[in-house]
Amino acid sequence: MMDTAFLVVTNRCSRRCAFCFYSTGYLSPTAGEMDAAGLFSALERLAGMGIRQVIITGGEPLLRPETVEVVRRAAAMGLGTLLLTNADPLDARAAAALVDAGLGGVSLSVNSPADAAMIDRVLPSLGGGRLAVTATVVMSGANAADLRALYDWAAARRIGIILQPAFVPPGAEGEAELSPRHFGAETWRRAAGLLEEWGKAQPHAAAYVRYILALYGKGTARPPRCGMGTDALVVDCDGAVYPCFHRRD
Repeated sequence: MMDTAFLVVTNRCSRRCAFCFYSTGYLSPTAGEMDAAGLFSALERLAGMGIRQVIITGGEPLLRPETVEVVRRAAAMGLGTLLLTNADPLDARAAAALVDAGLGGVSLSVNSPADAAMIDRVLPSLGGGRLAVTATVVMSGANAADLRALYDWAAARRIGIILQPAFVPPGAEGEAELSPRHFGAETWRRAAGLLEEWGKAQPHAAAYVRYILALYGKGTARPPRCGMGTDALVVDCDGAVYPCFHRRD
């Protein structure tokens, strides 16, 4: 049964991260976006089909003024909500509005020490414990030297962390500089050690960690079961529905 929906509210973003699907050419932005009525209608249809959690994403979802209302309506329908954001538009007022609307959790993109410093300024506004806060760190050649510092930053603030290797398709611009497949031996040793530490600290991540270590360390491992297309789906900002971010066919 479908349980989770990723609702892409916009392709627009305040950044152009080199490892983003849109930057590497892996995905193309949609030609248009649903209006507010379309977003709210999609939310109602998801609730009607039994979806229990909506993950609100983009682009940068906070660039759409309707995002707070999407959270409010989802919460009123009894849906769990998680917001994925780079936090650029997230000030104390925006954070308070999201918490008041009933947001269940927020996952913050933290890919550099500068990101961490910026997020430190808004953390006190994020619900005072009412909101589940996690940090997602995309591991790439751009931040390989900072991974330990970012991991320790999250641990010191008791923020959950997700370590996600940058997916850069073979042949994409910047692949050699960005993809963990091209980490040098010492850089990979440090990254692998951090992944192993994460897997031990958060047992739910253990299978994922084993797979990533094998995939990028050139070992062999059976991929963990993926729920995309069976337990979860994607609603893009133009209203199109896909089984997975990686599979638009």
